Amino acid sequence: MSTQTSNGEDEQIKKINEKVVKQIEYYFGDMNLMRDKFLKEKIQEDDGWVTIETMLKFNRLKQITDDSKVICEALKSSSELVEVSENGDKIRRRPDKPLPGDTQERRDEINNRSIYAKGFPLDAKLDDLMSFFETYGPTENVFMKKEFHKKTFKGSVFVVFKNKEDAAKFISEEETKYQDSVLEVKKFKADYFKDKQAARKSKGNKKEDKSKPQEAEKNTEEEESEKARQQMTRNAVLFLKGMDPETSREEIKTFFAPHGDVGWVDFDKGSTEGYLRLKEANSAEPTLEKARKAGDGKIVIHDKELEVRVVEGNEELEYWKKMFREIAERHDKKKKGGRGGPGRGGKNQRGGKRGRGGYQGKRRQNRRKDDGDGDSGAEDNDDDDEPKCKTVKTDSD
Repeated sequence: MSTQTSNGEDEQIKKINEKVVKQIEYYFGDMNLMRDKFLKEKIQEDDGWVTIETMLKFNRLKQITDDSKVICEALKSSSELVEVSENGDKIRRRPDKPLPGDTQERRDEINNRSIYAKGFPLDAKLDDLMSFFETYGPTENVFMKKEFHKKTFKGSVFVVFKNKEDAAKFISEEETKYQDSVLEVKKFKADYFKDKQAARKSKGNKKEDKSKPQEAEKNTEEEESEKARQQMTRNAVLFLKGMDPETSREEIKTFFAPHGDVGWVDFDKGSTEGYLRLKEANSAEPTLEKARKAGDGKIVIHDKELEVRVVEGNEELEYWKKMFREIAERHDKKKKGGRGGPGRGGKNQRGGKRGRGGYQGKRRQNRRKDDGDGDSGAEDNDDDDEPKCKTVKTDSD
């Protein structure tokens, strides 16, 4: 009996170790590290080394284990990509395995082994999907598309295989089943975006409105997502639900200020839901934990107990895409004449500023850079310059 118990424990330890190595190699792998701004900044601080304490701020790793010794032992015994420091408190990507350059050739190579698939059960789990795709060959990334507000799986995924032959094998299979369901759509990722772009263009041609499309509509969904990933401040947004309609933005900011560096409270007064954006990457979970600890496990604002969670995954990406899109639209309006509009005393026109007629000298040199073009972690202190929260519609596929 004791032998069976021992074998069972050994098998469990082995599974945990495999998950740890796979997850950390994903973080330090080519796909993630090329676009993970936070991790790249940490790597530059200490000759490539990142503390285990920092890595445990990543939720998915923490869900596997929060034991630093387990993480170190797993990497020492099995990882060919990541090494552990002598003291066992830091890890880094091995210097003899440098990150490839972010060239067009490299992006094309990744696209050639990236696929889109649709028709999965809405209750499918990431681990199950990863196991399914790896029956066709090793993968670098499995991305589940999710609804923005509901945070529910849409039944479609993007997958990057390590080899283009495995991607082609999956696409060319005549009838692909996941569990008992036949997948509805399978195509290369590049073809998916071409088809989406063609559908949008066709839809636009049918409309009688010949007005100039907005700038965001000129870019493909892929380009917009990639830009957001590069500029977003990761793990820095909290979703708040159950607020009293009379709650003010200032009340929310004042409540969380002692627990984290608040950048912006994103909601309309009268709404019962909203977002809190923090200035520092990976500060959402620590801020939430501190706030709960101070309130005996509860978040109570305006005499109402709130449901608060960290915004992650596709929901996080869609939040930042929406924010950057609104900022771009706002700046575009300013370029067209600001609030005054053409011929109505706009900012750069004569008499445009009340009480400041006459000479309109050069713009101040210390104006901040356009939002979305610089480091998104550097928040502006002028809260009134932020866009109001709007509902974001996501594609059905």
